Amino acid sequence: MRTNKMRTLGVALSTIFLLACQPKDPLPSWNQTEIKKTLIEYISNQAAQIPEEDRIAVFDMDGTISCETPLWFEMAVAVQGMNDQLAKDPSLEQFTEYQYAKKLSINPADTTVLNHWVVEDANYLDSIIMKAFDQMDHEKYIQYARDYLTTAKAPKYDMPYGEMFYQPMLELIEFMKQNRFQIYIVSGSMQGVIWSICPQTIGFDRQHLIGTTQALSPIYPKDKEASFIIQKSIYQPKNDGDGKTRNIYNRLGKIPVMAVGNTTGDFGMFHLVSTSKYPHLAMMINHDDAQREYDYEPYHGTAVPNWQDSLRINKWIQADMSKEFNTVWMNKK
Repeated sequence: MRTNKMRTLGVALSTIFLLACQPKDPLPSWNQTEIKKTLIEYISNQAAQIPEEDRIAVFDMDGTISCETPLWFEMAVAVQGMNDQLAKDPSLEQFTEYQYAKKLSINPADTTVLNHWVVEDANYLDSIIMKAFDQMDHEKYIQYARDYLTTAKAPKYDMPYGEMFYQPMLELIEFMKQNRFQIYIVSGSMQGVIWSICPQTIGFDRQHLIGTTQALSPIYPKDKEASFIIQKSIYQPKNDGDGKTRNIYNRLGKIPVMAVGNTTGDFGMFHLVSTSKYPHLAMMINHDDAQREYDYEPYHGTAVPNWQDSLRINKWIQADMSKEFNTVWMNKK
């Protein structure tokens, strides 16, 4: 009897030991697919061929690591800013961009706005963004955006905008950090917005958060730190397409080895990493999951019907959210 018990205990201990020795899954929120295997192989093994100082990756924000539909973070904040102005001065409603902001505050998915805010002779989308915080201190804008994104709830989901990050993407970023990648967020959104929400969500300092740079006018008071006042323009180029490529090079002075995006506007940085002399990887997150998130084409504005051909020809990865993500939203701690 004692021998049988000892044998059973031995088997149990061996099982526990074997389980404990199994490598921990670095991407538990990803399904077991070939793309997951490719990512793990690249980060764990191929990256060893890349000097640490050149192990640089760039990620888009809106739609890549966080939700961008129907309104991305930048636009959700700007709509609220425009409506704050309307509350103080109702006469502003005579202007189309304020009418649109009012509609979007009621229904962020209002197609009478989303399908018409960029027309041949006017760009009301940019107008909302530029006018919402004109002449505000930039640090106050950052705080305003942080307060709004961490409290205002997004449509369709009962959660604040600031919690609508994708758990699989956060795991991927953390896995890359563990393998000594330097990671930069390169977003088309205004830099103040990504500065407002990303540091506490993904633990990045401002130096690793590259957004479209709003024009700022410095003020040098004698009794406190300098302030920077928002102007209704940006420092070119905007972070989109080849603009991302130029801004990455201007900020980093190097060619990244990995890029992740979700629209054809990210193709510029995909092309950039594809020229690296080191093992490289470019991946597009494809939104095809209407049940858990949204389903939409990977371009903004002008249609790009042959986008999948570009992926195939350049050997870029298409990661369909419906197939690759075991879970979508980030885990709440």
